[in-house]
Amino acid sequence: MKTNKLVFDIIRSMWLMSTFNISEYEKLANRFLSGEKVGLEVDRDTFRASYDNGNVGNPFIKEEKEEKQIGYLQMTGPMATYGDGFCTYGADDYLYALRSLNDNDKVGAIVIFIDGPGGAVPAINAFKEFQSEKKKPIVALCADCYSLHYWIICLLADHVMAYGNISSGFGSIGSTCIMVDSREAMKEEGYKILIINADGSDLKNKAMQDFYEGKDEDFIKRIKSELNPIREAFIADVKLAMPDISDDPRIFAADNFSAKEALELKMIHSIGNEKEAFALARALADLNN
Repeated sequence: MKTNKLVFDIIRSMWLMSTFNISEYEKLANRFLSGEKVGLEVDRDTFRASYDNGNVGNPFIKEEKEEKQIGYLQMTGPMATYGDGFCTYGADDYLYALRSLNDNDKVGAIVIFIDGPGGAVPAINAFKEFQSEKKKPIVALCADCYSLHYWIICLLADHVMAYGNISSGFGSIGSTCIMVDSREAMKEEGYKILIINADGSDLKNKAMQDFYEGKDEDFIKRIKSELNPIREAFIADVKLAMPDISDDPRIFAADNFSAKEALELKMIHSIGNEKEAFALARALADLNN
């Protein structure tokens, strides 16, 4: 059976995302789940091939005579756990690229360009796995870098550089649940939900049992028990990656910050551009030799 992995991810996963445009993401997800084609098809085979046979995925290389080249990986848009040829690359595709660059003797360091609002919580496992394998310096050049994407750079990057100081942003370090309470609307339409569990399966789907039985306090408590460990793991990795991060309470209350603010709060290391990111990567590659 061929599974649409993105649909599977949307249905079953928790997501860590900036809430700037959450309503628009919801509309896109609903269109996708209804079978409508959303966005452009992606060629995952071509993407992976750009890292095979010694390729470094780097469109900026002009001088092939360099002893060590800089690998390049672009991560843009919401991060799914699994790539789907229908419209998105996934953490599994990015893990493939990172491993290829990590094992490529021609590569001295890696630049990752990030522009994303976050993504599916299970996607973080791929980057945690790579963290333990990493052998080469990584510079993260970031436009928007919120929620799951910020978690990713804290796991991978030796240096985090904002891509300019106009529109780039960082933060949303936390976890939240946003849902539509349709119970009254369903009641008005004459719908009633029955949840029937097998004998001895009283806790199966307990959160939704509480929700449809109107036990809102129990429902919220159970959802928080799922969200809190995710937040704690996220914060622990941020503090490990950014030991000098400010004690400003807004940071771990999941606020968002401009590049200038993030630099002042020591959430990032610098503000720069593409040329500077590659120059820094080359310097780190030299130091790593």
